[in-house]
Amino acid sequence: MKKLLGLALLTAVLLSGCGEVQISINKDQEVEAETGSAKKEKVDLINDESESEKMKEADKQKAILQFINEEIYKVAEYEVVAFQSLASVSGVNYTDDQTVYRELTTITIPAYEKALNEAQSIEAGIPELEEMATRVVTATQTFYDALILEKKAIEDQDEGLINESNAKMEEYYKLVDAYHSDMKLLAEEYNVTYDLNEPKQNVEEL
Repeated sequence: MKKLLGLALLTAVLLSGCGEVQISINKDQEVEAETGSAKKEKVDLINDESESEKMKEADKQKAILQFINEEIYKVAEYEVVAFQSLASVSGVNYTDDQTVYRELTTITIPAYEKALNEAQSIEAGIPELEEMATRVVTATQTFYDALILEKKAIEDQDEGLINESNAKMEEYYKLVDAYHSDMKLLAEEYNVTYDLNEPKQNVEEL
């Protein structure tokens, strides 16, 4: 039932580029310094001012770094295991459905369950990242659903289910592409460079 392997022929798109994400603060940014004598006393009319408004831009830059290089990286580590596992029995590596099923149930799905759990436990850090965190959960849940559908398709020898699995996989890629595009825009808003092709930078280096 080789049609079951359709989704495995697609190239996996990792949420954080397999850990190859660089987010570096734009050090050319000019920050207007306030001297003690120039400061004027300000009266806060709203006592419940949000934490986002209180945080300095540097704090938000570091929050973005931590979100990608630590929170998302945890998800990507398990994604790598799952994708490599699936690729080992797919495409040119395909032998039979039983081998695919064994790999799915013993390595691929358990690894991706861990990726999904990590995604669900992500801490956004700042309000601006909450939507991004939610979108990561949505994307990983979509990929997980695709794997479960593939497993069920092999069990039932149902080509209709594999078509559903392929559709879920395509949806995952679109979600990830949109996530990367919007994450780049958000990072640039805070003078941070979001680069999927360079080694990541540690928060401590800032």
